[in-house]
Amino acid sequence: MNKRSREEDPPLRLADLPTSAVLLGRLRAGGDRDAATLFATLYREPLLTFAQAKGFYAVDLEVAVHDTLRIASERLPRGRYDPAKGRFRDWLVGILRNRLRMGVRAVCARLRRERAYMAETLPLHAPPPCASDDAVWRKCCLRHALKLLLSDEALRGRTRAVFVDYVLAGRPAPEVAAAYGMAPNAVYQIKSRCLARLRALMRRIR
Repeated sequence: MNKRSREEDPPLRLADLPTSAVLLGRLRAGGDRDAATLFATLYREPLLTFAQAKGFYAVDLEVAVHDTLRIASERLPRGRYDPAKGRFRDWLVGILRNRLRMGVRAVCARLRRERAYMAETLPLHAPPPCASDDAVWRKCCLRHALKLLLSDEALRGRTRAVFVDYVLAGRPAPEVAAAYGMAPNAVYQIKSRCLARLRALMRRIR
């Protein structure tokens, strides 16, 4: 999707975003183009940042993630994902890893043909283990969930500004309250409501 088409998209409403279980059910049924779009909305950026965090810098990550979403959308209606055999995110990340490995092989083949660089000079292999997949995935999903929350049209004006200043920027509650003409308790309430919505969104991505 190009920049122009993104700018013309209607405002995001988190209330319209289904849970992952509902969304997977719609995808399994097949023929639901809206479900495929919502699927990409939920999972594109977590997959992209996951691949970056795991160190696959030599691969065209955008292509790998696009292929992952396409393949998953095609396989779900065919019953290729079985919840009894494991978590959905593990299945989805498995597809991504396969696409990344294919990208690595393509890069290696190109380098051999061109003979411009030695394959050893590029980080084409998976990096040594550091954080667990679960920890990296959760961090990627949290980053994306926060972005979705801040772009929600229902979170606007003073509420959004207070959340950003108090929770994200770390300004003291009395200082934020004075800046926006409210009691400190109101700042705490905004924080509580926004974090509850953030946790709910995290559960949707799972």
